[in-house]
Amino acid sequence: MHDQILREETVAGRKVRPSDLPAPPKSAIRIVQACSSRAISSSDLARIVANDPLLTAELLRVANSAYFGLVSQVKSVVRAVTVLGHRALRNMVLCIAMRDALRADAIPGFDIDVYWEDALRRAVSARCLAELAGLDADECFTAGLLQDFGLLVMLYLMPEQVSHWSTLAEAMPDRRRDLEIDLFHTTHDEIGLVLARSWDLPSELATAMGYHHEEPPAEIAAEDTVLCRVCACADWMAAVYSCGDKRFAVQRSRTLLEECFGCNAEQTDALLQSVSDSVAEAATALGIRVGEQPSFETVLREANLRLAEENLSYQELTWRLEQTIAERDRYAEELHRELELAREVQQSLLPSPDASPSGITGLNLSAKAVSGDFYDYYPVGDGAIAFCLADVSGKGMNAALLMAKTASLFRCLGKGVHDPGKLLAMINREICETSVRGMFVTMLAGVIDRERRQVVLANAGHLPAIHMGCAALAAEYPAQAPPLGICADTVYPVDSFELLGGSLYLYTDGLLEARIAGGRLGTTGLVRLLKDQGHLPLQQRALAIAASVCRPGEALEDDLTLLILEGARVHGL
Repeated sequence: MHDQILREETVAGRKVRPSDLPAPPKSAIRIVQACSSRAISSSDLARIVANDPLLTAELLRVANSAYFGLVSQVKSVVRAVTVLGHRALRNMVLCIAMRDALRADAIPGFDIDVYWEDALRRAVSARCLAELAGLDADECFTAGLLQDFGLLVMLYLMPEQVSHWSTLAEAMPDRRRDLEIDLFHTTHDEIGLVLARSWDLPSELATAMGYHHEEPPAEIAAEDTVLCRVCACADWMAAVYSCGDKRFAVQRSRTLLEECFGCNAEQTDALLQSVSDSVAEAATALGIRVGEQPSFETVLREANLRLAEENLSYQELTWRLEQTIAERDRYAEELHRELELAREVQQSLLPSPDASPSGITGLNLSAKAVSGDFYDYYPVGDGAIAFCLADVSGKGMNAALLMAKTASLFRCLGKGVHDPGKLLAMINREICETSVRGMFVTMLAGVIDRERRQVVLANAGHLPAIHMGCAALAAEYPAQAPPLGICADTVYPVDSFELLGGSLYLYTDGLLEARIAGGRLGTTGLVRLLKDQGHLPLQQRALAIAASVCRPGEALEDDLTLLILEGARVHGL
């Protein structure tokens, strides 16, 4: 991730130079550097510390605090240097220096004490892990305190992002890092490494600041790698007290501590409790204001309560879903019953096969529960039969209702009007008066004289009627006027012809556009099909034609309706 010679990082597209970064007191840096020198004596180091009276006073106060307290109280710098040792002195000075690197008002609108409270939780967590990791406790504390200092620096460089602090503070460590990339185009560990090198911090602390979210480079010392793991675990342990989903943070802490240090769940929980017990004491030692710290037991209770609430919400949601499904099923059952009744009513509008005269047959196959197609025939006058076949635009219930109206009009008006053209004109005016949403009806209507074998036919926008002779296509009778329901004043011309020994086929587009091998049936395929099936008896022929285009188990794309009139066999009812 980081090059060892990296001296700059980018924040929101802007290069960050060391001069842009906050700087600790120079005297503190001199002390840290002096502590790292093996050649310096305790007396020389004491003189360097004594050059800054304020730092000296603060150092003695921290050294004598309950949290960092020594075996015996120290009252002089020389005594402090002797008792603490160079490494412990360095770490203590670093903690003080980091605390003071940014003034309380350095970031407008930001409560810096809130940040330091969160940082203290990481520091205390890291110190709790020191014995398990085989590391120095004060060094772990210092690394934990410093590890997220890069986030504070990013807010210092981009104070306009302070409004996002609460979201950052409550986020899980991994999620917080992703948010940093969105807001700052870099992360606290990247900035932390730049800062550590800018301040010439000890390499082990610089490594911990830069690599606590990922594996450090291979050349890093094994002890420093362990310190990085301590900081990674400390990050999640602190999140137990600050993040929104505490239950997940507890589980993640248990998993990490088991992987890194072989801790079981009870040991991890004991460590988490010690974090809560120690934060206030550490805050007093470093002069940082913190609020009342919740116990780990309280955190667990809150997490379990939230889990119970989530389970309750889940159970309630499941119950409501079950209720909704049951209600849906009831509605579906009622709708199914209604559709079955509608289907029965619609079927009753079609001619009864048992009462059909010879020489005429029909069938209707619905794509849905109800159909928008229909056909009908009935006797009119002496020795004549009126017939029709129609297709309502659309599918489903609205088409079925218009179909029922049109079929009723054909039956009612057709008893008194035997001219197909005039009959269609009358039905058209009725439909135009009450047409809904631009719906229309294509329709073929006619009368066949069973004695003379003569047919009078009118076509209102429907597919051509096909007259098949004994062995070939004899004629087609296409539409000469628009569908019903388009224009109230439409005139419908009629065609008159003799069937002789052939048959007249009326059909809807459900047959013409049926899928067969290689595509749609089409007019050519339909004529060929009618020719192939023409030798069969009338009722068998209708069924065979439908079976040729309907695959078992597959739903129809469109309603399919067929009406066949046979010339030579039309005789008395």
